[in-house]
Amino acid sequence: MFAWKKIIIGAFCCVTLSGCMQSGAPIAQLPDLTFKHLQPIALDVRQIEIVDLSKTGMVGNHVEHLFPTSPKQAMNIWVRDRLSANGSTGLARLSINDASAIEERLVKKTGLSGIFTNDQSERYTTNIDVRLDIFDGENNSKGYALAKANRYITVPENLSLLEREKAWFEMVEKMMADLDKALVGNMNLKLLGK
Repeated sequence: MFAWKKIIIGAFCCVTLSGCMQSGAPIAQLPDLTFKHLQPIALDVRQIEIVDLSKTGMVGNHVEHLFPTSPKQAMNIWVRDRLSANGSTGLARLSINDASAIEERLVKKTGLSGIFTNDQSERYTTNIDVRLDIFDGENNSKGYALAKANRYITVPENLSLLEREKAWFEMVEKMMADLDKALVGNMNLKLLGK
């Protein structure tokens, strides 16, 4: 009789666990960051290269590695979608000087009032700083354009992981829209003669 109880309890646990694993909420997917809806910029060069000079990483308060699309990934996507090499000679070099996401822990209320308060717990700041150089076929500089952009948000302590990732994605998306406007404006003035 004792052995039957063990078998019944074991079977019940297996059925319960498998039901829990199958009834989990579906994981929502964030959209892909893209700039394909914008007109590509034709450059009179044969090649476009990206040089990463940023000093970001998984140390200290750097959190770009946690982002669904990091500032550095967003910059690479921007180059792929926005710049087009349409020349027979020459080089366009985009240097990424900074592509960081920084987390700052905020002070939360303590004591009894802290229990009933939903405080802002973290501040996130994203930065992007780039330089676009154009060289002719003899490696002589034809001009350059600079641009920087940053954004920050604060998030409440009760934010779910999915909500946090959505906030990060939207912050990077808005920062890149700012960068696009600044860099294209500088390119028009310095590189494209517009």
